[in-house]
Amino acid sequence: MKRSLSLEEITVILEAEIILGEHRINKKIETIYCSDLMSDILSFSDSKSLLLTGLINPQAVRTAEMVEIAAICFVHGKHPHEETIELARQNDIILLSTKLSMFEASGRLYCASMEKCDDIK
Repeated sequence: MKRSLSLEEITVILEAEIILGEHRINKKIETIYCSDLMSDILSFSDSKSLLLTGLINPQAVRTAEMVEIAAICFVHGKHPHEETIELARQNDIILLSTKLSMFEASGRLYCASMEKCDDIK
C-alpha cells in the first residue's frame, strides 16, 4: 500500500537541499515523476506531484507550471540558474537538489512510500 510523503520527509530521504520554498515544506506529495523529457511530463497533471529531473533550464519549471506540479528536485547535485529559480518563485514551485542519481532517488522514494519496505538509509 502506498502512502503520501511530505516534502520534509522527501528532503531527508533524498538528503536534499531546499533551494526555494522552505515555507511550504509540509506539502504532501502523492505522485513522483522521473524524466528528462518534458514532453513525457506534459501527459500528467497533479498538484500533489514531485518531478525528479536532471534538467536545470527554465523549461523544466514551465512544464511543471503547465501541469501544476508542486515541486521539482534536481538530481546529481545540479542547481538551476537564477532565471530558473525566479520563474519557479513566480509560479510558487518548490525547488530541491539532491546529489543522488535519478535511479537511486526514485528507488528511495518508492521504498519510502510503501508501508512494507524496510527503512533505507
